[in-house]
Amino acid sequence: MDRSAKDPVKIQTMFTTIAHRYDLLNRLLSLGIDKSWRKFAVKQLPRAEHARYLDVATGTCDVALEIIRQCPPDAKVTGVDFSEGMLKLGTEKVISAGQQDRIELRFADVTALPFDDHVFNASIIAFGIRNVQDTIKGISEMGRVVRSGGKVVILEFTSSQSRFFQPVFHFYISKVLPFIGEIISGKKGAYKYLPDSMLNFPPPEKFSRMMQEAGLKDVRYHKLTFGAAVVYVGTAP
Repeated sequence: MDRSAKDPVKIQTMFTTIAHRYDLLNRLLSLGIDKSWRKFAVKQLPRAEHARYLDVATGTCDVALEIIRQCPPDAKVTGVDFSEGMLKLGTEKVISAGQQDRIELRFADVTALPFDDHVFNASIIAFGIRNVQDTIKGISEMGRVVRSGGKVVILEFTSSQSRFFQPVFHFYISKVLPFIGEIISGKKGAYKYLPDSMLNFPPPEKFSRMMQEAGLKDVRYHKLTFGAAVVYVGTAP
């Protein structure tokens, strides 16, 4: 995919525009399986007393709230996003869940995180890294703010599915989803960009090498649901 398609201003505008439909969009993209994928991704986070976790591209805070559900009551989450529209909806969900004392939300870009080095036990991003123009820089920043030995967890769609599932997945993502999305939202562009970004995302082996290039160690990955999504786990040096 052309880097210009991931222009930060364009991405910000797009997500602000579709924020009110984002949760529904994720259900459509994943056929409703994304909740179980998030649960699996959060299970990869290390547990520790008074742990601090960073949820990057927190969006509507599905991952942040899942961390709170799975982790001990003294754990805290900082969620960052560079879409004000997404943060507004995320704030509403956090307040509705009564978790504003454990989840802090901030406006920030993954390629320039406003945190000191080595302050979090782990960082995580779900369905967001494919929208980052400088992917290596984003991963590097996620590793920089994590303590040595901590984890960087990335959940993302992939274009590399099993041989039998791939044709079905590609047809659904490239043909069915944009049609449904346009009907629901009346906005064609976002529902074309998001499937395109999924189909152009690197296969697991290549993306694992990118994580290593960004400075992470012991990178491994887990394919989920016939390879429709992948959870990557790297260790901060």
